Amino acid sequence: MTTLHIAHLYPKELGINGDVGNVLTLAFRARAFGVDVRVSDVNRGESLPDQIDFVHVGSGPTDALELVLPDIRRHSEELKSLQKSGVPFLGISAGWFALSDSVTFVDGSTIVGAGVFPTRVTLVGSRAVGEIEILTEWGSVTGFENHSSHVDDAGLEHLGTVVHGVGSNPAAAARVRWEGVRLGPSIGTNLHGPLLPMNPVVADSLISSAVTRRHPDWTIPNAPGLEHIDAFARESRDAVR
Repeated sequence: MTTLHIAHLYPKELGINGDVGNVLTLAFRARAFGVDVRVSDVNRGESLPDQIDFVHVGSGPTDALELVLPDIRRHSEELKSLQKSGVPFLGISAGWFALSDSVTFVDGSTIVGAGVFPTRVTLVGSRAVGEIEILTEWGSVTGFENHSSHVDDAGLEHLGTVVHGVGSNPAAAARVRWEGVRLGPSIGTNLHGPLLPMNPVVADSLISSAVTRRHPDWTIPNAPGLEHIDAFARESRDAVR
């Protein structure tokens, strides 16, 4: 049986922007592809489950980020080992920041993160809010950004270049702005929306990376039942462009 085990970290604290929709999308689409899906919520104080194939950490306010940072550091070595073994991660805004090397807050204090991504985050007083479109290896990807951060990309590949919106380096000139990073199959980004329902091609790429790690001969089959969902997603993206 082809399987996919998703670990959803801190859904209570980091789940206010609809990012649980990413987990629902991964599970729904994988099941449509004939994959046996299991989702494990991981709350503060709990251990990571065994046999993880995918890790999702959603977004939330600064006080929620401060709550989870001490806890996610408990899992730092295990999470880094999972990433190095090819397990894809999706970190959305505060979830990405928690998975980064460090977060510097507006008051100047710095707290160490899990270190899965070598990125370093600085929170600022101004906020980027609005619809955003980026160009990626999958083509146009759209979403909604709502963050008050500047990110040092640590030399990682960018998820995409900004067509319109602010992105992860607001201080840069508009012509060179970028959004998000990639580390192998893992993604850290400020795109809400949530990201995966609006951009199913990204969801399918993550599913493929997660499943083929354990089942290398697996390929995404045709799933006609997803056609109407993909059409709705396309209309949503078109409305943002």
